[in-house]
Parts: sequence; C-alpha cells; structure tokens
Amino acid sequence: MISNMISNMITKIVIIGASGFGREVLWTIKDCNKQSKKYEILGFIDDNESLWGKVIDTYPVLGGLEWFSTADKENIECVIGISDVKIREKIAEKLTRQKIIFNTVIHPSVIYSESVSIGKGSIIQAGSILTIDIHIGDHVHVNIDSTIGHDSIIGNFVTINPGVNINGNTTVGNNTFIGTGTVMNQKLKIGNNSVIGAGTVLLEDVPSFSMYAGVPGKIKKILNKN
Repeated sequence: MISNMISNMITKIVIIGASGFGREVLWTIKDCNKQSKKYEILGFIDDNESLWGKVIDTYPVLGGLEWFSTADKENIECVIGISDVKIREKIAEKLTRQKIIFNTVIHPSVIYSESVSIGKGSIIQAGSILTIDIHIGDHVHVNIDSTIGHDSIIGNFVTINPGVNINGNTTVGNNTFIGTGTVMNQKLKIGNNSVIGAGTVLLEDVPSFSMYAGVPGKIKKILNKN
C-alpha cells in the first residue's frame, strides 16, 4: 500500500527540446529527484527526426510532438525546454489543444518566498532568487543565477537568461527575451515581444516590439510585429 502511494506521487515527465537548454532542464529535474523522488523521466521530444531513437544523457528521444497522439496523455506531463519565445508559445498552444498537462520545474537551490506565484510550464533554474510579491506567468524560463525583486510581474513566455538582475516593481511583458547579464533599474515597464541584448544596463522603459542594448540600454531596432 505504501509503495503504491509513493508511485502515485511521482510525475511522469517528458522534456520538449533535446538541445542545450533541454539538457539543462534534464539536469534540473534530476537534481529535484536527488532531493526527493518526484519525477519519472521518460525522455525527450524533438521534431528533429535525425534525433529520434537516439539516447541523450542516458534518456531516449521518443519522437516528435506527434508522439503524444499515441501516448497515455492522462498520466504524462511535459515541460518545454526551448529558449525561443515564439517557438515555445506555438508548441504550448498546440499541446494545450491536445489537453497536455504542463509541469512547473523549480531547482531545489532556488530561493523564493511564499508570496511568489509561478505559472504552469515555467522553469526556474539553479541559484536564482525571487524575493516577495512576485508573479511569474506561464512558460517562463528563469535561467541560472538570476534575481527578481519585489512586486515584479513577469508575463507569459518570457526568457530570462543567466545572470539577469531585475529590480523591484518591474513589469516584463509577454514573449520578451532578456539577454545574459542584463541589469535593470527599478520600476521599469518592458513591453510585449521585446528583446534586451546581453550585458545591457537598462535605465528606461522599453516599448513593445523593441530591441534594446548597450550601456546604458538604448533602442536599436523596431521589431516586426508579424
């Protein structure tokens, strides 16, 4: 009876994307299991047919997204290990229509308060710190050693690369990509579908569909809305 109860608490999980970030997500899930057995890792899903049947870090590439049509979906959850915000959104929309459940993966080293809410399918990587009264949306990637200050709101499908520092009372819009080592002033508003270049020191608000970079960060390009 006890063994059956334990097995029911273990989540069968697959990782969408078998490239570099997908393998980092695997590492995070394995570290979660070291703390307590939480996941049964089934393998990777990737639409690159050349990877199908191969073994990556001891786990198989099961096939492409169509694999879900033959799997027992009711007992399997997934997480999308793809950094590109637009690709991630398209995959999430497709799998949502198939009623696939998304798991939220948080590395055991992450420090965060009880007043932090984190949406479905989001991934918080090792060494990150989320302070108080923070809302993180769905399918957000917070990479290693990043910090998010109090009363900040992070929209859906945001990628926060390693070593990013987001100060308090900051709002980041949906589908925004924040490059490695970016530092932000407090109380900033970053619009939807924006890109912040690596190493940017951001001191001003960023309109939607804008690319900012530099020290201090300045607009470099208006992005295509299509």
